[in-house]
Amino acid sequence: MENWQSSLEGKLILRLATIHFLALLVGFFALANKRYRFVHGLSDVSAVWAFPLFALAVLCVVIFTVRASLQPLVAASRQAAAIVPGSAGMRLDAKDAPAEIIPFIHAVNDALERLDLAFQSQRRFTADAAHELRTPLAILTAGIEALPSGEEVTKLREDAERMGRLVSQLLRVARLEMQPLPETKEIDLRDLAASVVGHMAPWAYQQGREVALDEPAGPVWIAGDEDALSGALRNLIENAVYHAPAGTEVLVSVSADACVRVIDHGAGIPEKQCQQVFERFWRGPGTRRQGAGLGLAIVAAVANAHHATVEIESTPGGGATFVLTFKGKPQRLQNRPHKQS
Repeated sequence: MENWQSSLEGKLILRLATIHFLALLVGFFALANKRYRFVHGLSDVSAVWAFPLFALAVLCVVIFTVRASLQPLVAASRQAAAIVPGSAGMRLDAKDAPAEIIPFIHAVNDALERLDLAFQSQRRFTADAAHELRTPLAILTAGIEALPSGEEVTKLREDAERMGRLVSQLLRVARLEMQPLPETKEIDLRDLAASVVGHMAPWAYQQGREVALDEPAGPVWIAGDEDALSGALRNLIENAVYHAPAGTEVLVSVSADACVRVIDHGAGIPEKQCQQVFERFWRGPGTRRQGAGLGLAIVAAVANAHHATVEIESTPGGGATFVLTFKGKPQRLQNRPHKQS
């Protein structure tokens, strides 16, 4: 009996039966009122407008009853729509759901659990494989360094460096997906950008480009993981330097509203490819660079872990602008000393 009452069928029948009972009561009183008026010779004009009002009231109650009965289904569908890749652990809530739907919700949750386990297994495999490759690559690199200099040795060294970078990126992606970020701390986004730009500037100069920084007067405090954010910004600068024409400048701009822009004046990115560039191993047609296509995927993963967004805009005059925006109002702490520029 209890299961029947908690079912969608039971709820609808009980509620509609209640409405029917109320309608019978109203009808009984209407008949009694009509008889009273007839016996006493009173006018019965009220019945003309009383019935439409009563019918409208019944219709409203029926609509409310049906919508209230289906509300748990609507809530479950919204929960299902909110489940996206990376939202591990999210499940449909069976609380207040009709008895007919509860087995379906449990089946969906079991399927999501199996999918989570499969994704975790895949990520562990990627991380383990990348970790196991680091030692052989280190031995290979040491062996190449011991060889006499020559054109073939230079090519081998470049290949080994490329493989080492690929392994490091795979390991970083796997770690970002397998584990939540370490305990975040308050970071001055302006100082972080200045540190990364200072570190990347000599390398960019060797590539025939320059890297400049445009920063606000005061600090911009955000909550995050410094190592992950530094790595993401390095990837954005590196990508911009590779795609900027020789002799041009890559500008890193930090604004007071916790937004970082990395601006280049290269060929730009077609609008239809703006989402594809953040996919793993994706490389644009005709790309000459020997990278693996993981740098921007890491940027997207770091942004997602910090509840930030990364978007691509067209640079006026040509080129691409990568915009990393941290949601929420940046924290400007009154008690923190402002560093002198």
